[in-house]
Amino acid sequence: MQQKIPAFADSGRRRKLKIAGIGPDHVPALTEATRRLIDLGNQRIVLLDSLYKVSEPGIVGAAFLDALSAGGITTGSYNMPGWEGGLEGLYAYLDSSFQRSPPTAIIAGSASTYFATQSFLVNRGIRVSQDLSLICVDNDPYFSQCQPSVSHIRWSSQSIGNRIVRWVRNISEGKEDTCQTMIKTKFVEGGTIGPVPES
Repeated sequence: MQQKIPAFADSGRRRKLKIAGIGPDHVPALTEATRRLIDLGNQRIVLLDSLYKVSEPGIVGAAFLDALSAGGITTGSYNMPGWEGGLEGLYAYLDSSFQRSPPTAIIAGSASTYFATQSFLVNRGIRVSQDLSLICVDNDPYFSQCQPSVSHIRWSSQSIGNRIVRWVRNISEGKEDTCQTMIKTKFVEGGTIGPVPES
């Protein structure tokens, strides 16, 4: 007989898999963040995440594109470029994008992408909030130590721990547990966004 090995996912694209999991529901907060950027006059908004491409946007990417369309912005690969090659690929993308049609707002899909993008901008003399708005989809403990405060999406990490403990208890008692839980998120506006500078 083959024994089934229980699995648990704490992030990523898992909705089509019959496994237990928990993760933040980024859609409402990302939609709010995108609307806020549009309200500040941004028309060239980019979601930087190596996982999301226009051809395969996933639920989160599709929500971002829908929010842009609802704001009257024509969407395409400019808005969700994706990239390959890790950090070098990200820097190559940023370098080429600022030579052609620089974005006025960037939404970073992870804290590592946020900090890498911020480093790139500093080295190019591009000021965050004055020259370009920058938001992170991730929730990082270092954000509380940043000045200016980082605009980001926040959720309760305690909910993740509680769900994992409940799953372990269920599995240890021989219960099947494939429930997937979504955590409520909130857009926290910080000092890294501002109105589009006048040309």
